[in-house]
Amino acid sequence: MKTFLGYKFLLGFVFFAFFAFGQETYLDQFSSVSYSNNNGTSNFSANWVETNDNNNPSSGRIRITGGRLRFEDISKNSQQISRTAFLTGATSATLTFDWQTSGLDGSGGSGSQEQLSVQISTDGSSYTTIGSFSNSSTTGSFSQDISAYISATTTIRFINDGTWYYGDWESNEFVYIDNFQIEVILPILNDAPILTATGDQAFCLGTSIPIAETISITDTDDTTTTAVFIQISSGYVNGEDVLTLTGSHPGISSSWDVTQGKLSLTGTALYTAYETAILAVEYSSSGTPTGTRQFSITVGEANYLPDTGHYYEYVADLGITWTDANNDANVRTHFGLQGYLATLTTQEEADFSGLQSPGVGWIGGSDAASEGVWRWVTGPEAGTQFWSGTAGGSVTAPFNFAFWNSGEPNQAGNEDYAHIVHPNVNSNGSWNDLPNTTSNSGNYQSQGYIVEYGGMPGDPVLYITDVTTITVDNIAPTASNPIAVIVYCSVDIPTANINVVTDEADNCTVSPTVTHIGDVTDGGSNPEIITRTYRITDDGGNSIDVAQTITINLVAITSQPSNQNVIAGNNGIFSVTAINANTYQWQVSTNGGVSFNDISDGTDYSGTQTTTLTVSSVDIDKNGYVFRVNVSNSGSISCSPITSSEVVLTISVGTVITNRRITYRVNKN
Repeated sequence: MKTFLGYKFLLGFVFFAFFAFGQETYLDQFSSVSYSNNNGTSNFSANWVETNDNNNPSSGRIRITGGRLRFEDISKNSQQISRTAFLTGATSATLTFDWQTSGLDGSGGSGSQEQLSVQISTDGSSYTTIGSFSNSSTTGSFSQDISAYISATTTIRFINDGTWYYGDWESNEFVYIDNFQIEVILPILNDAPILTATGDQAFCLGTSIPIAETISITDTDDTTTTAVFIQISSGYVNGEDVLTLTGSHPGISSSWDVTQGKLSLTGTALYTAYETAILAVEYSSSGTPTGTRQFSITVGEANYLPDTGHYYEYVADLGITWTDANNDANVRTHFGLQGYLATLTTQEEADFSGLQSPGVGWIGGSDAASEGVWRWVTGPEAGTQFWSGTAGGSVTAPFNFAFWNSGEPNQAGNEDYAHIVHPNVNSNGSWNDLPNTTSNSGNYQSQGYIVEYGGMPGDPVLYITDVTTITVDNIAPTASNPIAVIVYCSVDIPTANINVVTDEADNCTVSPTVTHIGDVTDGGSNPEIITRTYRITDDGGNSIDVAQTITINLVAITSQPSNQNVIAGNNGIFSVTAINANTYQWQVSTNGGVSFNDISDGTDYSGTQTTTLTVSSVDIDKNGYVFRVNVSNSGSISCSPITSSEVVLTISVGTVITNRRITYRVNKN
């Protein structure tokens, strides 16, 4: 199962090491007459030892003189000197020294060859000759890779091994050796850096935002690095999302990989300079992103997936067999993490390795052991089945996940190994099955392999990566409900107008968009309430609805005026009752209702603009007058007044006396 490598919220730090390489030297410059000289960075494991001489650095045929090791009477085939160095653990070793010959001529009458040889042994008993010096009066420098002889008892000896016959000895035959050195390359422990970052911010569309708010890189034994990599490890949209290094950062250059969604910062620079550069890296998008983006910031080139806590690396190797890819992956390490062919157990992991990768390649699935029983055979998941059958088969527990391409696996020609398909076949990062040795061209030729690091027994816990997050703005704009409106007829219902929303605001968008969504009535008659909805939307698609209440208070007469019969000389009174009205205008018609005219308060009338009209001290002349009232509300704009029923004023006299055809009208008191 995938195991997560923690990366933050540390109560204490533990430093774990990975291997780098250092250079050490075993050196004797013969600057003093001693067989125990150690002039290099490392000491020999033994002193020089002579054989067949007096083992004295100041006398004999082998001695130190004039700041050099000297061999005399080279024709004598017996003298030798050797020295041993402990080289175990070195990855390479090189032997060098300066040499000079004098008086060697090989001119003995019996075929003598005056020669000094340099030999090497891993055990101090069985030697191999790696160089010889036999020419007269010659100088030179000797250099030989002796990596094949690295051991705990790597021994170098100089030996007089020429051919010599009695009587051929000549004087003044010399070989000189100086600056004797074994240079080795040794792995040295190098503490992995610790990188911590913070950042959990909201992203506003159409802008760019730093991917980190704080960053710290610490290292117990280094102050510089050569590279930091920042990858959009979650939510990446190829072709839209971009990471950009802003500003000037001497010594650090940037390169954007659109396939991997990865920004490479490279160049030898102080960690502090890289911290400044990381804080200057900004995310932007040419599209309309949603959700979140996670950014993995890593000292090291492999890609980091926060979901698993593992690292992934694509290795291009056209035509490589699955077997060789598996072997190669197993010997790769990443800051001490053991490599293996990737085991992709979730869709996110499959997408990360298949889509955000510069190529396609082998992964760690195989059914070579049992046809149709597909297992992860590498990494922590080794031996775990994930698929049963060929195309049309089924996933199996515990992962219940596979990402075969359509029609795969199809076992077309003993195909027993899983490979991410070529983009020409399908660009979604899905898998197909291929034979161990693929075709040597085309879409079904193996392309390389995916190495996964993490989750293996003995793996160190690393803190070379940290993750920051941005969330595409999901905060809705703000706005107040528009001022409520009261009208007194349908004609006065205002037209929808977005300008009634006056205080719209947003944390990202300067001027969020206001749109009219619609009107909904409550179905009432008087009042009828209409809810008018406006929507305020920012550039990220976040929105809020506000409502304007429109109340229709219809002006209506609830009690009509009635006809009035009045005795001449008395007052006639007409009344009306109305709702939602505050304006009244009584009218009179003197022609039986053919036409009406507004009346006003005066001698004849009072209350002409109220609910009650009084016709004062009516006389018989007003008999038959018709009255009505127009009712309205002063707050209306275009509403027509409501006109009451027409009512008649009838006037009668109290007493009539006739005398000689004269009629008298008498008020009745």
